[in-house]
Amino acid sequence: MIWQEIIMLFKAMYGFSQYDKMKYLSLNRLVIAFLLIFIGVASRIWLHHFLPPAPHVYINLAGTEQPIFMPADVFFVIAAISLVAGKYLGNYYSFFVPFSVMLITDVFIGNNYIFLFTWSGFAILGCMGYLMQNKSFGKFILYSIPSILIYDIWTNFGWWLGGYYGYSLHGFILCYLMAIPFTIWHLISTTAILPFFAIPFEKIELIKEKSVVGRYATISSTALLMAFSLLLLLE
Repeated sequence: MIWQEIIMLFKAMYGFSQYDKMKYLSLNRLVIAFLLIFIGVASRIWLHHFLPPAPHVYINLAGTEQPIFMPADVFFVIAAISLVAGKYLGNYYSFFVPFSVMLITDVFIGNNYIFLFTWSGFAILGCMGYLMQNKSFGKFILYSIPSILIYDIWTNFGWWLGGYYGYSLHGFILCYLMAIPFTIWHLISTTAILPFFAIPFEKIELIKEKSVVGRYATISSTALLMAFSLLLLLE
């Protein structure tokens, strides 16, 4: 029992041991991950009921008027959560957080054939955030722009593969032209809200795991989900 008293005395004098600190920080990451999932689920299910009406601003694309601002589009919340989970939680959370949000909410609100592209799209954002772990806060916000563009390129490719615009070069171009208003809104809304999600994490001490297994598991899970979404539409 003496050695236990010595350990307790040591902890009282010098604080947590390194092992206890790692366990504490890992638990923090788990709690924060579930908090992000809760925010994402609650936002996607309920927030669209409280969003203000979208401004009536239109542009002409392919002979039709398209709104620039999308009403009740809560993409920006899920995108910000995915990017933040990747950068500040890292490893498995980069995939686990966005995938969980989409899986849970789709059970309640449903989806269509594009669901695997949106699931993997947000997982891509998580991976992009993970790849920006060593970037400064400013660069993280700046590099989120190409990350959002990659999401839209990927999901719009899914729309085209679904045959909605026809399997032709004209249909392919039209698919991406019609998506421009959505992309504009995604860029504006996500870059506006992302700092509010990210700033608190700049003040929170979280363990930075450099697990090779975790990195490959995250990237491979996203790649497999992307491959499965392609196979599902190409069958």
